[in-house]
Amino acid sequence: MQKASFEKVISQSGSSFKAFYFKPPYMPYGGRWHFHPEFEIVYVPTGKGKRFIGTRISQFNDGDLVLLGPNIPHNCFNVGFESENYEEYVIQFKGEDIIEASKYFVEFEGVDRLLTMASAGLSVKGVDKHLVGEEIKQMIGLPPLERLFKLFKVLQLFTKVSCQSLDARQYLSLSVVNIGRIREVYEIIQDRYHASISTREVAQKIGMTESSFCRFFVKSTGKTFKQVLTEIRIQNACNLLVNTDATITTIAFDCGFNSVSLFNRLFKRNIDETPNRYRQKYMDHVQVSLPAKIA
Repeated sequence: MQKASFEKVISQSGSSFKAFYFKPPYMPYGGRWHFHPEFEIVYVPTGKGKRFIGTRISQFNDGDLVLLGPNIPHNCFNVGFESENYEEYVIQFKGEDIIEASKYFVEFEGVDRLLTMASAGLSVKGVDKHLVGEEIKQMIGLPPLERLFKLFKVLQLFTKVSCQSLDARQYLSLSVVNIGRIREVYEIIQDRYHASISTREVAQKIGMTESSFCRFFVKSTGKTFKQVLTEIRIQNACNLLVNTDATITTIAFDCGFNSVSLFNRLFKRNIDETPNRYRQKYMDHVQVSLPAKIA
């Protein structure tokens, strides 16, 4: 079974964020399914294809420009690309720094609202994506301070263009203070989501009492452990529905559900579609090849 790997984003030297460009044959991340606590802007200048973001598969044409919030699992955008001459510009930054700045500088208020909206992912339509994209392209190779000013301009442009929600779901909405311990919990879930797993068991593994762990987890993520466990099971089920021909029953049990009826009910509640309908809807889409987890 394939798991979303945690990507540790390392900022460039002398910079508080990361901005980079690549195209084949140099594709540093392949097509892996991953997530990270940083916001991410992706600009694909030309071509058409399909995005694999959260539990959603959506189409783009004439290039693409998206802003993804923290911890939204997604494939690299070369997966599902249906044209030739792929290239990609990516910016990864910590939104909490900008949100904190909005408390002191009114100029950042619009950006603060933008980042809140981006928690489910945003895409820019029409010619606007290329107007913003040209600014993004200019960031590559700039000195750190000039690159930072350009990031502010790009985010300001995002507030002025028409954006459409991608309706993606985060894995975990993390408190920055507790991200290390929550990541440890996530790794336990990823290793055991296909089996029975209790709050008592996880609490013991991270050295907490069960009641303290439950309070800590809700305070850190805004969700109960059971809610997050179910979401991760459903997320993995979506991947299997799209990328394998396993039966619904097999997928249900492989993802940790103890009955098919429970799986169907929770899948419908989380995705707004039945597993069969989800598979049928996307059965003609590009098959996603998900490499093994990268440490």
